[in-house]
Amino acid sequence: MASPKSDVKLQHLSGPIGIGRIYYLLFENERGWQLALWFSVILNVNLAILNMLPIPVLDGGHIVLGIIESIRRRPLNTRVLEMVQGVCTALIIGVIIYTTFYDFQDLPFVKKKLDQYEPQSKQKDRDAP
Repeated sequence: MASPKSDVKLQHLSGPIGIGRIYYLLFENERGWQLALWFSVILNVNLAILNMLPIPVLDGGHIVLGIIESIRRRPLNTRVLEMVQGVCTALIIGVIIYTTFYDFQDLPFVKKKLDQYEPQSKQKDRDAP
């Protein structure tokens, strides 16, 4: 995702709306309960792994800060800690808002509304076989 050559971009992520949509699509299937359970397990394992990243607001960040404090043998400056955690919290909330914005645009009833504002030449290209 961070590489410029990667096909996966930030807008390919899903937030709460996209995850809810995936659950809806899974339950439309004949084996919906099994697929939803499988998806829930995969989602929770991924969230657990992400939670261990050394970002100060997450659990992995608290572990890193604890290690730093034990090496220094004194607590970190409270003001610095507040600043770092505030910035990281703002970044995480920003990513959540960004992904939710793209999730909202991918909803079928929103997509129809947005297509009417698309230039005519692009609509013809898209409708062509």
